[in-house]
Amino acid sequence: MRINNNAFSSGSSSSISRRRFLSISLVAPAALALLSSEGCKGRSAEPITCLDDLNSPSMIIGGETETVSLRMGNERLPHAKVANFATPADCFAALQAGKIDAVSYDRPALEYAAAANPAFIVIPDTVGEGHIAVGAPFKNKELMDKVNEFIKQYREDGTYDDMYHRWVQTLNPKMPSIPKPENPINAGKPLKIGNDPQNLPMSFVEGDGSWSGFDTEFVQRLALFLNMDYEFVSLYYDALFPAIESEQLDLAVGNLDKTPERAETMLFSDDYIDCPAGIMVLKSRWQPKELGETSGESDASVPEAAPTESESPAEEPALDAQEPTESDPE
Repeated sequence: MRINNNAFSSGSSSSISRRRFLSISLVAPAALALLSSEGCKGRSAEPITCLDDLNSPSMIIGGETETVSLRMGNERLPHAKVANFATPADCFAALQAGKIDAVSYDRPALEYAAAANPAFIVIPDTVGEGHIAVGAPFKNKELMDKVNEFIKQYREDGTYDDMYHRWVQTLNPKMPSIPKPENPINAGKPLKIGNDPQNLPMSFVEGDGSWSGFDTEFVQRLALFLNMDYEFVSLYYDALFPAIESEQLDLAVGNLDKTPERAETMLFSDDYIDCPAGIMVLKSRWQPKELGETSGESDASVPEAAPTESESPAEEPALDAQEPTESDPE
């Protein structure tokens, strides 16, 4: 499915964004039960001992249509077939059903999916370096300079490491209590910040209607640093770029991929999260050659962190599950 990036739409739009859903396995476990591990009869299930085992015409690498991470996976594994899916949820469901051999996607999202679903594992290798940044219209250069000051500070003082662990490597994370600026310098004229409302674990809406996720916490801390008030503008991923270019937003914090082509039409901040492209496979097929590179000993496996006794599991946002929409492998 090819998404029209020129279409400006609100967050209430029913159109499917390329990042609308992160994982069917996270938000609709019952749907996965309908997908048998024999969902693609006749496909081989030979062991995967290293990344290069996937670089074969017999292998199918799935990914979200037109994403930078899928392009990187295709460049690293040029002999594998490619299957395009409308959403990450479709990719993950197809992997669990045995319809594809691997998923190429942003590593933080894959790590979160693997922490939530014991059937998956992210292999140690990366297939490319992604760059996730804050976006802004060119007129907001002074504001972007301040955003970069904040990014530098939060990386140096340990805030970033803490946030990454809680939101990416831990299940059921909780939003911390971050105060709002008491006397914002832009009182009455809040910054309009675009954000994708259904992009686990980066940004999503809780059952009570409150915003949550890595990007949400980032914005709250940024607003306090800037001493500025803000309001979220709910837009799916594909609508964020035209909204910035048309100056309908002051900033966009929505897991935006920074590329040279996009930098010609808008400002980008420094990277605010480390986001290499990774590969996820079924743990049952991952049999690395080197002793010690097992699912229990490799950095590719992210341990599940259970909530403490004082915490109750966070309610995941209710999303409708979809049947995977696999295109003809290229």
